[in-house]
Amino acid sequence: MLPIKISILVFLGLALPIAAWAQVNICVHNTSGKVACPPQGGICLVNTSGTIACSPAFGGIVKLGDGQMLCGPGQCTITTSGAFCSAVVGGSAIRSSSREPVCAGGCVPASAEACSWP
Repeated sequence: MLPIKISILVFLGLALPIAAWAQVNICVHNTSGKVACPPQGGICLVNTSGTIACSPAFGGIVKLGDGQMLCGPGQCTITTSGAFCSAVVGGSAIRSSSREPVCAGGCVPASAEACSWP
């Protein structure tokens, strides 16, 4: 019984710092040195022209092949029909096997207006 308790404590000791680290927002910079940090739970991206865009708090962002960046309230996905995001803040989104978007709370089109442009 003691080895199981030790294993659980070791797991918790390793898992909790990893979970906390996953919540850390990562700042980005472009080639001209401009730095941008995302809101809590957000992500910032830089395209090849050096433009920085950030998702809303707990929202999603995608970068299209042409460098265009689009955001939404929840996670986003790109399909053959376009870019879509979960309508729910922090909600998940995925492309189904039939290449259609599936989103928690329904899908909304991703838009440049939903991004912040620091």
